[in-house]
Amino acid sequence: MARRRNIQKCRGQKRKRSPVQQPSKIGWSDLPLEVREMILEALEDSLQGGKAASYASVSKEWNRILEPYIFKRLKLLPPYSLEGFQYFITDRCRPFVQFIWFQFQRDCRPDWGNTDFEEQKRLDQLQFAYAVYCLFQILSEWGERKAGQPGIVLELSAFSSSDPRYSMKDTVPKELENVNIKEDSDALNAVYEKSAVRQTRKLSVEDMIYRKNSHLEFMYEASSFPLVVEAPFPTVNLVTDLTVRRQIHSSFFAQYMGRLVKALPRLEFITFEPVYDSADWELGWFPYSSLEPMKKILNAMPSSIRRLQVFEDDISLYDRHRPRRWVDRHALGQLAAKVSQDKEPEVLAMSFIIDASDFFGDFYSDFPAPEIARRPGEKVGWAKLTSLTLTSSNFNPHPSGVPSLLMAAARAARHMPSLAIMELYNAGFGYGGIFTYIHDEEGSIIQWESTWKWELPSDVIDIWRMTARVHGTEILEHNSGRITSRDLGWPARIISLLRTRETVVHPFTYCNMMNGLNHR
Repeated sequence: MARRRNIQKCRGQKRKRSPVQQPSKIGWSDLPLEVREMILEALEDSLQGGKAASYASVSKEWNRILEPYIFKRLKLLPPYSLEGFQYFITDRCRPFVQFIWFQFQRDCRPDWGNTDFEEQKRLDQLQFAYAVYCLFQILSEWGERKAGQPGIVLELSAFSSSDPRYSMKDTVPKELENVNIKEDSDALNAVYEKSAVRQTRKLSVEDMIYRKNSHLEFMYEASSFPLVVEAPFPTVNLVTDLTVRRQIHSSFFAQYMGRLVKALPRLEFITFEPVYDSADWELGWFPYSSLEPMKKILNAMPSSIRRLQVFEDDISLYDRHRPRRWVDRHALGQLAAKVSQDKEPEVLAMSFIIDASDFFGDFYSDFPAPEIARRPGEKVGWAKLTSLTLTSSNFNPHPSGVPSLLMAAARAARHMPSLAIMELYNAGFGYGGIFTYIHDEEGSIIQWESTWKWELPSDVIDIWRMTARVHGTEILEHNSGRITSRDLGWPARIISLLRTRETVVHPFTYCNMMNGLNHR
């Protein structure tokens, strides 16, 4: 009975559990350094992909550690984003900023029939000039960076609500997200080897406006608003890279390029990819002329320049019925040669914007040429140039002018003591030719490849052999090859066969070309 009473007594009571020892909290700083590095390394791809901000909310320590990733790449959509940019990028965060994508939204309304076209154009120009002025004013007040810290890349792009669905709205195509474009990889090679995607272009609202007004050049006419166009921007020392990529609206920036370069006295890299539509020349329109902007870029280019990369895209690469119109650009080619000798860049790549025959104009006869002799005090030669890439209309299925051009290039190369690679090429619908000179520790080699049958003449080989000796090589290898239609694939793939990639056309640009984007 006593046992039963005890059991009944216990039933009305809560059973007490033995105490369990709670685990101590471990903070991020308590983890071994090796473990912390392994965790961050595992998250590297996500951090580069823009997910640093979400990871930073894990803890205050993570926020502090991931700040360099959070502020490394910024996208600005003026004018409203400039206010936040000014107040939220504090002194502590400013050294982390390495890339600013300035994405300008043009004022193109869907109700184009009721839109004052001239007023729309005026608003575009005023808003862009004002937004850039504000951005440069903000950046001009940032402090100097410590030695070894990278400068800022400024990339400009524009879009409107009426752009075709396949227009480039981002700087990185999906195929190249999180891909290191400076190293060979399966993803990168796949871009260069795939076939182009042909897309039927759907007319945008802006196109319809153009056709309605029949004056395409009005959209970019700089003389209409001289005060806006000519006013100088504040000087910014932090920006070392200025980039304008190929896209539908890239020509919008053409009239501002000279002012931008002039306001950036420490530029090391300039990438300019204007659009050139030969159809406009047939109609007597000159809206996309890159001559004046390019002249202003060259004249304003600072001595700090290390690479100038210009790729003038053209519809002749996509349409056999619209051949490229080689307009008179002799003076621009000569200016490029003169300025590059004076400013001494390391890499120079100017595709289609000038002709190599003009660049090498002083070297068509044995040095010294009479023209050079009459220019006392000017530099002759490219002391720091390691890579040179140019195009020439002489490279075509009737290459009568190729030998003299290659001989002039050989004479000029003797005044390039640091030269490692020179590539001269041309591409059109269904044809292309490439000449390559490579000099390294293993020796020197020249090579010719084209879609037509042609071999390097003996006198061309002899003069390049003399150039190789100047560079320190006694033996010059040479060969000629044929590019078959199967290798070519589509006209613009001739560019990918150069494989210089960054110094001819950026992989991002080429990927968008292959995807059929922005075909004009």
